[in-house]
Amino acid sequence: MAESGSTRSIIPAGSLPMSVAAEPQISPIEAYERYIVRSLLGPWSRDLVARTVPIEGGRYLDLACGTGIVGRTLGEQALKPGWLCGLDVSPGMLAKAESLSDGLEELGWVLEWHESCACSLPFADQAFDQVLCQQGLQFFPDPSTALREVQRVLCPGGRLVASVWGALEGNPFYTVIDHLVSRHLAQGALARPFALSDTEKLRSLAQESGLQDVAVWAVPLTVRAEEPERFAAMCLRGATAVLPEFAALSEVLRQDVMERMNEDVEELVRPFRRGKALEFGTLANVLTARA
Repeated sequence: MAESGSTRSIIPAGSLPMSVAAEPQISPIEAYERYIVRSLLGPWSRDLVARTVPIEGGRYLDLACGTGIVGRTLGEQALKPGWLCGLDVSPGMLAKAESLSDGLEELGWVLEWHESCACSLPFADQAFDQVLCQQGLQFFPDPSTALREVQRVLCPGGRLVASVWGALEGNPFYTVIDHLVSRHLAQGALARPFALSDTEKLRSLAQESGLQDVAVWAVPLTVRAEEPERFAAMCLRGATAVLPEFAALSEVLRQDVMERMNEDVEELVRPFRRGKALEFGTLANVLTARA
């Protein structure tokens, strides 16, 4: 999965569920925003922002910002507008984030968008009061280097708040996805999203980067998703489309895998259906630290 955060890699149009891809005027990124961000990443963004320390007129970096849900959530809850930078490796995600940010500008926020790798941040030392990163750290090419960069750009006493997925066993919806994807590709194909599920490993990485007052919590959160089949198809096919094992296949074999994935959607939905929606528990490791 390319570095851009969470399951935040762009999903190729050919990998979208047919029910979504067939909709006119909906791009892969729009489908991602509609189904994944709204139902899954939105609730977790509220949890992440609630762990920040409000600073009037603060300087914030939304690292691996994707379509900007963390920044939008922060902007709605901050005491006083400040300076918010969104950074991601995906120009498409950044364009979507900017298009959704009008409300923040109306509130008085100064916004910047940067296309860059997290391992080489294009900012001066001590540029930010707080850095937020939702479901991005585990996807960076070198998480240790990225954390050292975070430490560099934070002002003295500045704060990092980040989340990564916790143990796969604590994420039953993704446990089923892992089983279904492994049926068609390699075993353990979803290892990357859960690469920092060990709380001690995460704590050690942060401490070794020079960050102080490091704390890690395993946090559960129940989420609810409308349009069950479309949400499940986005998660299942999106998880498959960004895997190296999938990319290595020929176009014909990739299409075959995706067609077979259509048959797996109901198997994914069934255990979690609650009326007209899906409901399932999720688990994330939340990291806080100071520069």
